[in-house]
Amino acid sequence: MIALITVPYDSGRRAQRMGRGPLRLLEAGAIHRLEAARHSVRHVPIELTDQFWTEIGAARRLQQLIADAVRDAVSRGERPIVLSGNCNSAVGTVAGVSAEDVGVIWLDAHPDLETPETTPSGFFDGQALSTLTGRCWRQISSTVPNFTPVPFERVIVVGGREASDAERRALESFEWMPEDTLSSDAALDRVANRVRKVYLHIDLDIHGAESFRANGYASPGGPTPAQVRAFVERVASRFEIVAAALTAFDPVEDVDGRAADAALDLLELLTVTR
Repeated sequence: MIALITVPYDSGRRAQRMGRGPLRLLEAGAIHRLEAARHSVRHVPIELTDQFWTEIGAARRLQQLIADAVRDAVSRGERPIVLSGNCNSAVGTVAGVSAEDVGVIWLDAHPDLETPETTPSGFFDGQALSTLTGRCWRQISSTVPNFTPVPFERVIVVGGREASDAERRALESFEWMPEDTLSSDAALDRVANRVRKVYLHIDLDIHGAESFRANGYASPGGPTPAQVRAFVERVASRFEIVAAALTAFDPVEDVDGRAADAALDLLELLTVTR
């Protein structure tokens, strides 16, 4: 059974930019495709109340709502899969499954390891993995029910070709698999000795822009859809994927539909892995 949790927000704004992504995947038949593969699917839309929201306030509230939805899904025996505009949804997802015995495998062209002290843009979502691992925004994340920062040694960062200098320094504290090491099992084996369950996070711009443009941050040099799917299969052979997310899809950038196709392929794959 699948709980498909949709979070159509980007920087607190509904259905704008990458916030359109979850809605576009629903329009493209995400639920029908899973049901055709004989899955029972419960759609859980996450929506903010109609009021003025600051970016960080909206992110915090969404994380709280996601944590509740994921916790409910787990209690029902469902696998939660989150379709979200922003990567910081991971804070809520990991809180919902309990971070005490869960690792994280984070696929992203940008490792999201900026902090308020290092970010050149001020983009809150560029600090998502830093928040998830307790490097920043502790006061905000502490308001998410049952959230506990994930220790660095339980995290594998896959990709990161667009890392800033500050992020590259931060990556020294993590298991890091640059794009050209995607076929290596060394980091997977090391983390498999520490945890058995993982949250699998896939920012769709992990894919190289040669394959498609998932969003406005897409860049060349990343893996192909086939390589990403093969990697997910290898993750599933070593870990129990207790929750997963597909994030950061902006349909405006997907001029030929290939990004949506790749996302739907990954979504279906995530429902058949253990």
